[in-house]
Amino acid sequence: MRNFRFSLERILSWRRLELQAEEARLAVLFAERSRLDAARTEIRAARESAASRLWAAGTVDGSELESLQGYRQRLEKKMVAMDRRRAQSAEQIALEQVRVVDAHRRVRLLEKLRGRRLEEWRTAGQRELENFASEAFLARWHRD
Repeated sequence: MRNFRFSLERILSWRRLELQAEEARLAVLFAERSRLDAARTEIRAARESAASRLWAAGTVDGSELESLQGYRQRLEKKMVAMDRRRAQSAEQIALEQVRVVDAHRRVRLLEKLRGRRLEEWRTAGQRELENFASEAFLARWHRD
């Protein structure tokens, strides 16, 4: 009996590589979102610490309050920009997750097909072996 050969093996390998690439892209997007979350946390901490440092200094004049207000406004703009980028990141992650699911589905489909073909090959091999055993038995029985 000949060895098992799945005719779509190269396509299956290519689909697996495609799945790995999509998963890698998704990992990059998750890392980017984590970086954005860390940056948002830093901005919040900077905003809160600036005010507390100013009040801890004791006496505060108008120019310091004006500087604090300008600083807080810049931080707020950064926060809004960060929120916008995070929303874009969430959209990209959602799209990439759909691509990963599709790629995974295509791989599973080919793997299922490969499993069926392997099972058919095994069944045919068992039939061939049974036929050979039957013929050998009959040949031996006729000889005796």
